[in-house]
Amino acid sequence: MINLDALVSAVHLSVTKANQALQNENQELISRFFDEVPSNNSGRLGSAESPAEPERTAYRPKYVTIEYPTDTPDGLQTLAVDVPLLTLVPVASPRVSEVKFKTHLEVNVNETNALEVSFVGNKSGGLFKADKNPNHMAELEIIINADEPPEGLRKLIEGYDRALRAQIPG
Repeated sequence: MINLDALVSAVHLSVTKANQALQNENQELISRFFDEVPSNNSGRLGSAESPAEPERTAYRPKYVTIEYPTDTPDGLQTLAVDVPLLTLVPVASPRVSEVKFKTHLEVNVNETNALEVSFVGNKSGGLFKADKNPNHMAELEIIINADEPPEGLRKLIEGYDRALRAQIPG
């Protein structure tokens, strides 16, 4: 027998760990699309250097250069366009949205009036008797949905999209 609270806590802890793993995957997005560069604090607004100000990490987007054809008075020319990788790849934020745990349980109340459960086992009557109960079946269903990226990431991608459009004539 296992305490019902312990069973629910174990399932809850597993879901929490799954969500944490998905969050870690989302944080890897930074290293996939950005390179860490030495930070100089001169580019920040109101950069009155103070010793109490913490060091900041600066990131530069990873780019690919794509030759874009453009029509000029001298004929067809190619223009080198720096394209941030972040603008080329669809970005989604996966999350665990629903967990279903189905099983057959035997429920008892112990002497402290706490619920205890046990998994129903195979109750066959012996070697020569037909098994009238099906084998114990447990079903675990985890639904993972892709959410929209966070607002900050969406705005960042939109900004890089605008910068990309500014490089392309027409």
